[in-house]
Amino acid sequence: MKQLLTILMLLTAVLTHAQSSVTGKLVDSSTKEPLAFATISLLNASDSSLITGAVTDMDGKFLIKVENGKYVARIQFVTYEMKEIAVELSGNSRDLGTINMSPSNTELEEVVVQAERTQMQLNLDKKVYNVGKDLSNLGGSASDMLDNLPSVAVDVEGNVQLRGSTNVRILINGKPSGLVGMSSSDALRQLQSNLIESVEVITNPSARYDAEGQAGIINIILKKDAQKGLNGSFQATTGYPHNHGAGINMNFRKNWVNFFVNYGFDYRRAPGTSYTNQQFFFQDTVYQTDGSYALRDNTSFSDQSYDRSRGGFSNNVRFGADFNVGENSTLTASMLYRYSNDLNYNDLTILDYDADRELQMYTLREDTEEEVDRNQEYSLNYVRDFQRKDHQLTANIQYQDNYENEVSDIIQTLGASPSEVEESTFQYVDNVQGENQLMLQLDYVRPFGEKAKVELGYRSTIRQVYNDYVVENSTDGEVFTEIDSFTFDFSYNENVHAFYGIVSDQLEKISWQLGLRSEVTDISGELTEASDIRFNYVNFFPSAFFTYKTKGLSQFQLSYSRRINRPRYRDLSPLSSFTNNRSFRVGNPELQPEFTDSYEFGYLQNFESSSIYYGIYYRHTDDPIQRVSPRANGNITYTYTENLGVQNSYGIEVNANQDFTEWYRLSGNFNFYRQITEGFAYDQDLYAETVTFSTRISNNIKIKQLFTTQVNLNYRAPENRPQGRREAITVLDLGFSRDLWNKKGSLALSVRDLFNSRKYRFETETSNYISESEFQWRRGPQFVLTLNYRLNQSDRDQRKEGGRGENGYEGGGDDFKP
Repeated sequence: MKQLLTILMLLTAVLTHAQSSVTGKLVDSSTKEPLAFATISLLNASDSSLITGAVTDMDGKFLIKVENGKYVARIQFVTYEMKEIAVELSGNSRDLGTINMSPSNTELEEVVVQAERTQMQLNLDKKVYNVGKDLSNLGGSASDMLDNLPSVAVDVEGNVQLRGSTNVRILINGKPSGLVGMSSSDALRQLQSNLIESVEVITNPSARYDAEGQAGIINIILKKDAQKGLNGSFQATTGYPHNHGAGINMNFRKNWVNFFVNYGFDYRRAPGTSYTNQQFFFQDTVYQTDGSYALRDNTSFSDQSYDRSRGGFSNNVRFGADFNVGENSTLTASMLYRYSNDLNYNDLTILDYDADRELQMYTLREDTEEEVDRNQEYSLNYVRDFQRKDHQLTANIQYQDNYENEVSDIIQTLGASPSEVEESTFQYVDNVQGENQLMLQLDYVRPFGEKAKVELGYRSTIRQVYNDYVVENSTDGEVFTEIDSFTFDFSYNENVHAFYGIVSDQLEKISWQLGLRSEVTDISGELTEASDIRFNYVNFFPSAFFTYKTKGLSQFQLSYSRRINRPRYRDLSPLSSFTNNRSFRVGNPELQPEFTDSYEFGYLQNFESSSIYYGIYYRHTDDPIQRVSPRANGNITYTYTENLGVQNSYGIEVNANQDFTEWYRLSGNFNFYRQITEGFAYDQDLYAETVTFSTRISNNIKIKQLFTTQVNLNYRAPENRPQGRREAITVLDLGFSRDLWNKKGSLALSVRDLFNSRKYRFETETSNYISESEFQWRRGPQFVLTLNYRLNQSDRDQRKEGGRGENGYEGGGDDFKP
């Protein structure tokens, strides 16, 4: 034991040998305001080679750990004069004190700091994940990427969950986007991860944001560089099962204009499987010899299995330009276009058994589906910065046109057994969905006093959705007739007009922000041969944030916000799929919105080489939207969407990262929550209580001169639901990367789901049937090889983090930074 302690002490001494630190704080020479995101580079005093560097935090402070020696600290910040300070370290740390930076009359060139960004950045108001550094994301989709984030999960249908809730708002660059499309689950599976720079998770948004989303907001930031000249990156991907594609991110900036373009193309085909084993309980009528009858309890079994293959071609292109209109104004125009064409095969086998497990009926449904998605988005954004810091006016116009068409040819074969086919039925399904959306927004921020600010804003979203659903049937494959009970035309209009105001100030160590958002909602809908839908309501959504800073870098924050979750289109639409004619999901046009009061207390600790966040949260939801399965009708099951009574969620979240050495970094997340749902529907008490947790651990290891490796472990504990239970999931992902061509390129190999364990398993129990099911989108581990090449870029370009998305607009992250 003593020998082990001696070895550990020697190892620690070696790792920390001759380490010192350089600290300081940057401020504006005239206003004395701290300068955030300025760059400090430590150069070798003898040959001016770059050794390391850092970026100042929101208080203008920086800390650099380095070995003893003689250096030159080069300090640079855009529009300020560069400074150089001689630094000599011989065992003691050096504090450069408060450094005054003077504005420059000439524009500085691009500053590059060879310091790698951390994969996870913790702030009190949000968590920022630099997903481009996650090796397991290379070559994957946005859905794969989100499924790898702490406290975020993607369920069996591709719906995104945050802290156990699927009611989360997904934004692109701080705004609703056509990249999410009509069906966010399908769109996220088709969006390549190489187009994504970072992801912001905001669990308690302020009044500036849409009140939509019970659990919070996930904001996906796309890549768009702003360096001078021509620069960019190219990517090529190949993998198994079929995952092939290419991508390009280019930027050209000169003088008053900056052009940018992102393009991604891929072809994917993923085999998947699932099964559902059901047991039905019913009563038979038994007649006696005397003419009377009695009811006898009976049972039957049905085993369903899917063999599927999904995939096809997908294209995403986004291009635009930033124009400097005058000294302090910027106009950004951009366009986005996404087109995908998938060919999906679903072979469903159903075996019906009697109570003695004797086969009674064999059914095979072969569904060949062609799915076409087309999304267009046009955006115009204007930002005016006034003379005083944080004095800003922003205006934005955005229009979306989304279209989706699913055409299925189904052949159903029936028989007493697979070898005894008795009849065949041909069915045709044509599902056309579309959406048009216009968004207008105006935001004005005005500072007053020393550190106080007031913000006023307006936003209108005008949304029109339509769905034409046709099902036809034929016995000979030639003459088809419509099935009226499954054919409908559904239209849905939703107009939301919002006004909001925010006031904030800082008093020594205490910062606060109070906000109020008012939303006027007008909803109308029309369903064939049914009454019209019409709802009008006005709601108020307050928010409050209080932050206390300690003497060090630690912070406490208490926050509150009220949220709304309006029914999604597919929660209202009468029918979503006809692939399985034994199981239907039925929407509810009369569904009402749910309202959530969200409270959170957080504590953030920052150390020299680590940071850790502790959070306690509570959510109370009225009229939660849930899926409910009433009694089966024979051997056919239905799932309806209903408002239940109340739902209370309590949770504890811990996020941490630690740089143990220059070659080993560990980050992790732990989310524990208890959820109680109370409600009554279809003569069933749907009370459910669950206590569960999820955790993720990421290990990053650099083997010098060879490669970088990453090992991610995800675990989600079992979870009880109002009518069943989800089983546990454990997944291991690996990633390897090696620099090429003097770090202008890299070659990476990622292995997702190494042990083929990403399987969604469920149990469902109602008053007259129970079922067990297992679902897998992809069968087996996935291997992806990715080649990257950077044009006029370094592998470790340090960019400014956070900000307000594209040109300072909603959702880019400047939510509350006191």
